Amino acid sequence: MKIKRRTMIWIFLVLPFFYPSSIEGTVFSTIWYRWKLCAVFCGSIYILLRIKKLKYLEKSTWFIILMYVMQIISSLINKLDVSYDLKNTIMMSVFVLVTSLILYEYGNKGIIFFYKLMNIFIWLNFLSVILLYDKGLARDSYDTVIYFWSTKNHIISLTLVYLVILFYLYNESYICKKKCVLETSIAAFSVFLMGSSTAITALIVYGAFIWLCEIYKKRKKTVNIKLGIIIGVIADIAIVVLRIQERLGGLIGTLFGKDTTLTGRTDLWDQAIQLIGLNFLYGKGNSYDLNQYGWLTKSYWNNKTQALEEVYFVAHNQFLEILVNGGIICLIPFMLFWGSMIKSVRKIQNFKYKNIVAAAVLSYFIAMITDLITPYEPLYLFILVSSYFYKCEKMIKKDDENE
Repeated sequence: MKIKRRTMIWIFLVLPFFYPSSIEGTVFSTIWYRWKLCAVFCGSIYILLRIKKLKYLEKSTWFIILMYVMQIISSLINKLDVSYDLKNTIMMSVFVLVTSLILYEYGNKGIIFFYKLMNIFIWLNFLSVILLYDKGLARDSYDTVIYFWSTKNHIISLTLVYLVILFYLYNESYICKKKCVLETSIAAFSVFLMGSSTAITALIVYGAFIWLCEIYKKRKKTVNIKLGIIIGVIADIAIVVLRIQERLGGLIGTLFGKDTTLTGRTDLWDQAIQLIGLNFLYGKGNSYDLNQYGWLTKSYWNNKTQALEEVYFVAHNQFLEILVNGGIICLIPFMLFWGSMIKSVRKIQNFKYKNIVAAAVLSYFIAMITDLITPYEPLYLFILVSSYFYKCEKMIKKDDENE
């Protein structure tokens, strides 16, 4: 099968930003990073050649970039070395702009390209789970199993954007029903086998929300996409602030095998809330500027050294992590790129697409309660693809929307 020159360019420019965790610490990691640097340079040229088209890109594109710019400002205020922030901002800006340009210029052809790219990752991760179950391809510093794509928690970010694109292309008749069912099953099966309660809960919520949308459709009603964010925010406050899980200890233990601290996350949340209280406006700056994985500490038993060590942790809650590192000046653009995406989704004619995006929004917000979904590229791909659906979909008659 002959690969078009255009597709080869896209692969070169985009693929290195989707870094599989399994190659960390190997020679492939070094090669991948150098490829990424080349992609950033060439991507910059790609953007400059299309500079007149930048004004037509969806606003969500610019809000993602703004969040990184605000992180630089936060780190500068905290007198940190911002070289990491500057490098990261340039790299992510190139990725976001190139992705947005592909979607703007090529529509469904661009969406099909990203589907095929995600499809490769989903299948490779599935095979690694099946063939190396409970062993993985590697282990991280906490002795957690890493399959092809990631540890068990971070698979959900990739899975959700994949399912959204898959269902969209199926409804646009680019993918047959058998293939859609097979690939949905593969993606879901991998999540359940990997065993992350965060990922499993988010995936169940995704499926349940779509099922609810189907019931509403049969009753000639539609689900408002704002519902996803509203439910997600309420759930976040209920668990992180009100600690409702403490009243559901037996149920949580039965379903997920966890105690009410959610594997020690509540201790980290308490630390994060205290730090946020010290500087709500611009946070402490990016911990990575100090080559440090988070600002929070926790005693951790290291099986390799057989010693109890003080280890740095992230907040394991997306909102708290953003506020700790960048304060409200970073949280505002974070919420703005969600809001801008939703504004674009409202323009979609086909309510099926609105519903699958709403389901994913809710699921991402559920995942954000106990883990991070950014700074990971799959989330940005979801935001951008969803923002361009209304420009790519087949136009339908309003009489057919509720059939």
